[in-house]
Amino acid sequence: MDKLINRQNFTYLILVLLWSCTYEVVPEPQNCDDTPKLQVVSVTDTDCGLASGAVQVESSGGEAPYFFRLNGEGERVDGSFSGLSAGSHTVTVKDANGCEETLEVQIANRDGVNTTVAKVDASCGSTNGRIDVATEGGASPYQFRINDQPYQSNNTFSGLTPGEYEVVTQDANGCESIQTVQLTSGVAFEIAETIVKNNCALSNCHDGTISPDFRTAATIQNRAGRIEARTASRSMPPASSGRELTDQQIQDIACWVGDGATIEK
Repeated sequence: MDKLINRQNFTYLILVLLWSCTYEVVPEPQNCDDTPKLQVVSVTDTDCGLASGAVQVESSGGEAPYFFRLNGEGERVDGSFSGLSAGSHTVTVKDANGCEETLEVQIANRDGVNTTVAKVDASCGSTNGRIDVATEGGASPYQFRINDQPYQSNNTFSGLTPGEYEVVTQDANGCESIQTVQLTSGVAFEIAETIVKNNCALSNCHDGTISPDFRTAATIQNRAGRIEARTASRSMPPASSGRELTDQQIQDIACWVGDGATIEK
């Protein structure tokens, strides 16, 4: 009889542990200590109003073969891109291990307006970000717009939250220059790491006994999107754990992920 009771208690304990923590089997993230490097081989500027610019890049380091993307679109085995408009373009290389490196390339207008931007990042959960646009060349007056907003004569955009913005400048001849600007929140990885470790990497829950193991920085980064989704829905940590994140902690995780989920110190 005592053995039966002990067996029932043991079974109940296992059920409680499984109920109090989500079990996920995920592959270990790749070691990206040796990331691939990008170098610009050549840049061809564009004529005003046309998408005739081009850029060629090459990669070294990491582990071949390499795969290249332009502005987050598509994937190809060579680093040559053409048909580009004036402004900023982001080239990304991924090696055989899945490790990535990005590089921003500027395509200029040969006979029209060219722009540079200065930014003030926005604090997490705030609207204190700002973007200032400086113009060179082309024909004045200039007009400026951000994302899908109407054009304005003012070259400053304020009251911005963290995130990615497309800033378009148009001169009197209709020539455009487009800049992509990322405003970050400044939430360091250490903040997100502390929240996750203190509330999720607990005994019998993501502490090495349950997968994934949130005691390691690489795993937290590798699962950043999932962590953001589950903390936002308040399913992590589960209610049965007796722990609950504050609204600020949830927002801090979302801001860290929105900044790119980097783990650099």
